[in-house]
Amino acid sequence: MEITYIIQKFRRCSMSIHVADDKKVIVKVPLGTPTFVAEKFIMEKKDWIMKQMKKAENQTALADSMGPLTEEDIKQIKKKAKKVIPERVEYYAKVADISYNKIFIRLQKSRWGSCSVDGNLNFNCLLVLMPPEVLDSVVVHKLCHRRHMNHSREFYDEVFRIFPNYKRCDKWLKQNGGAYFKRVVEN
Repeated sequence: MEITYIIQKFRRCSMSIHVADDKKVIVKVPLGTPTFVAEKFIMEKKDWIMKQMKKAENQTALADSMGPLTEEDIKQIKKKAKKVIPERVEYYAKVADISYNKIFIRLQKSRWGSCSVDGNLNFNCLLVLMPPEVLDSVVVHKLCHRRHMNHSREFYDEVFRIFPNYKRCDKWLKQNGGAYFKRVVEN
C-alpha cells in the first residue's frame, strides 16, 4: 500500500508522525530537516503507519455500523451521563479513599476525561455508551490522578490495585474509542 504524506516543518527538536482519519500521514520535522531524512523516518515507521491506517479504517467501519449520533441523541446521552458517571465516581472514590472536587460532564472531541490540580474531574458523556467496565476504568484512571498527577509506575500501581482489569479495558478503548468520536454529527 502506498503512503501519502505531508511534511510540515516547525521549530521543534524531534520528528513525529500522525495518521489522520482520512489516512493522510502528517510528518512534523524540525526546521532545516532535509526531505530525504523525513522520508527515511517515514520508511522506518512504515509498519506502525500501516497499523494506524488499519485502526482508523476499523474505527470508521465500527462507527458506520453503530450509526450517527444526532443532537437529540447527544442531549439524552448527556442526561444519562450526568446521572451514571457521578455514581461511579462516588463508588470508586470510596473504594480508593480518594477525594475530588467537582465533576463536569461534556461532549469532548478527543478526550475521555481529565483531572485538574484543583481536584475537578472532567468526563466525556460518550463513555456511557461503552461497556460499563470501560467507563469504570476511565473513572479509576482519573481518580488516581488525584494522588499522582502523572503516569508513573506508582500511578499505574494504584490504578491496578483498585481496578485489576484496567489493561484490558484500556486496550478496548484504544481499539474502539475512536469510533464513538466519529459518530458525532457536526452541525
